[in-house]
Amino acid sequence: MLVLAALSWGIATALTKVALEQLQPLDLLAVEVGTGALCLCLLMLARGAPRDSALRVGGVLLLIGMLDPGLCFLLFDVGLAHTAATDGALLIATESLFTAVLAVLFLGERLDGRLAFALFAGSIGAAFVSLRGGGGASSLAGDLLVVGASLAAGAYSVLARRIAPGRDVLSLTTVQMIGAAAVCLPLAGLAAAAGHSHLAHANASHVLAAVAVGVLASVLPFLLFNTAIEHVTATAAGLVLNLIPLFGTAAAVTLLSESLGVAQLLGGALIVLAATLAALGARQNERVLPELTSGL
Repeated sequence: MLVLAALSWGIATALTKVALEQLQPLDLLAVEVGTGALCLCLLMLARGAPRDSALRVGGVLLLIGMLDPGLCFLLFDVGLAHTAATDGALLIATESLFTAVLAVLFLGERLDGRLAFALFAGSIGAAFVSLRGGGGASSLAGDLLVVGASLAAGAYSVLARRIAPGRDVLSLTTVQMIGAAAVCLPLAGLAAAAGHSHLAHANASHVLAAVAVGVLASVLPFLLFNTAIEHVTATAAGLVLNLIPLFGTAAAVTLLSESLGVAQLLGGALIVLAATLAALGARQNERVLPELTSGL
């Protein structure tokens, strides 16, 4: 499930760049989040009443939804409008690094040598990726916004591991998406009222690409992730999701004919290596912690 989620998010990265050719970032944000919320609500109505009490923590789920996909998608869409899809696909791998750091800060996990090296390598890799964008379409500001999206996604991964287990996946994901829509749709409405929307003038193919992003980035991967996270650790999930930049870069090169420079290849390799080391190190810590607790 996590591999399929990674594939879905990776393909959505390239399609996001396609949709942004004619849509403003807030236009795309409204379409993808609105599509996600609509599809999930229809699934809920078709199935009937929730099977558990996921709505008891509705307030928390709404806040998580505001974080990811809300804030995460907002930063990613705006960032990708100012950088290359290959840059975005590679930099999104920093999510695993942020997950590991947040685990240290908020879950009391130990910062060992492997994680420290991973953070250093990941920072160097991100700098290399930002040196040159595919086709000259990248910018430092756009790259930094994508990294900010990774931070929001990392925070979501840690919180989801605490909240998702034992709850109905469909109702959980639906409330999460409603939380995102509560933030994103008003922002898009304000932008449209101010005359900053291109949605009415976009052709059908670009609008369809935006709807596809809504399904591939909102509905399918979050359902898969929220189902899988009950059966794996957050860091193990982060390890599998390191496939996102690989799938995303391949999709960008294939669909958008973007090129990869030596700096990008080196930087992307460092980011993926760093994210893998961070996830493996944190996963090892999670194995040791239960043994220490049982001993106590």
